[in-house]
Amino acid sequence: MNQKHIGAFLRELRLGHDWTQQQLADRIGVSNRSVSRWETGSTMPDLSLLVMLSELYDISVDEILDGERKGDDMIDNTTMGKVADYNAQINERKDRRMTVLFSIAFVMFVGYCIIEANGLADTAPWSNVAEVCLGFVAGILACGVLYASGCMQQIAKAKLRLRGYLLGKHNDGGETAQ
Repeated sequence: MNQKHIGAFLRELRLGHDWTQQQLADRIGVSNRSVSRWETGSTMPDLSLLVMLSELYDISVDEILDGERKGDDMIDNTTMGKVADYNAQINERKDRRMTVLFSIAFVMFVGYCIIEANGLADTAPWSNVAEVCLGFVAGILACGVLYASGCMQQIAKAKLRLRGYLLGKHNDGGETAQ
């Protein structure tokens, strides 16, 4: 899967509708920076956004992942395999990030233990260092629990639904959704 090729295709689709990045972002409830990152190939939209884009552009997810339009007779049955590969790549990236964060948290916890074992936790500036280490470790543990339980995905979905609701209210009722 070539992210640069897919990004160029997403840009081509957007320009085919004469939309700016901001206009597309408003339609699907993301920032224009996200759209820019997709189009340059530096990141990819998550699966739920791929589905939204395929509906918006009236093409299949398979065509987006291939980075080209296909005729109706050309669409094959490999879409689910491509979606699974795409989802696996995204999950692998998230897992790598969590591994790095947990490694940093482990090092900071060891640092905290060393400070505490040497009786430096009550002296300046070591007390501040110990507090920062412990705070970081606690934050990463909380993120790890949310990540492992799937709550982060639920939070992201709720955020998208809220944005969609606010944008719908903005577009329908003439109210500003800021």
